[in-house]
Amino acid sequence: MMNKSLYDKFHKLILRMPSFLEKIVAAILLLGVIYSCIQLAIHVFTFHSLAFDAYVEDILLTAFNAIIVIEFIRMLIKHSMNTIVEVLIFAIARGLVVGHEEPVDALIRIVCIGVLLLCRKYLFYEFDFQEEE
Repeated sequence: MMNKSLYDKFHKLILRMPSFLEKIVAAILLLGVIYSCIQLAIHVFTFHSLAFDAYVEDILLTAFNAIIVIEFIRMLIKHSMNTIVEVLIFAIARGLVVGHEEPVDALIRIVCIGVLLLCRKYLFYEFDFQEEE
């Protein structure tokens, strides 16, 4: 009887471990994004010798990377389809705003964002917007 109880406790521990490890990874990423935001603020207020367009592009790239990591942290914590789609949308939008692409590549990214938004609107159920526990 005691052996079964020990087995159940071990089984519950194993089931909780991935969620616990995800939260540790999220905390580490959060520390990194806080550091990145501080570096971004310093970068914005210390004007470099870069040309204006390169300077703005560098700031946008850093900001989008921070936003994508923040959304990724939300995805690790919340486990909902909505957060997964939001991470994908931000990642694709980053390429649109910061990337220097051919028009066809930009059109493909725009269509991908539209498909993700349509999926979010018409294919998700109410429970897809709620976080898993």
